[in-house]
Amino acid sequence: MSKQKLTVLQVIPRSGIARATQRPWEIFAAQCILEQESDEGKQLLVGTINLPKDLKDTIPGDYIAEFAFYQSMDGKLETRVVSLLPLNAPKARPAAGVSVPA
Repeated sequence: MSKQKLTVLQVIPRSGIARATQRPWEIFAAQCILEQESDEGKQLLVGTINLPKDLKDTIPGDYIAEFAFYQSMDGKLETRVVSLLPLNAPKARPAAGVSVPA
């Protein structure tokens, strides 16, 4: 698996009925900016990537995205977001009166 910085700008839900099966479908496409390092330095890629259903409510912001490969319906190997960890997320503080071991 690979981890990259991903800025989510918005998540666009799409849905419909499959012509072949007549079954409903849903896709959640995130418009985003992917930041990665290359031999030439920092590279920014702008585009969309589909999110799994459990990440459909992702709010805009910066994340560390974890990617994995999967096989698409037409047999191509493609990447899929498997988790999003908010970048610079505030750390939990202990409740008042609770001591933290050193």
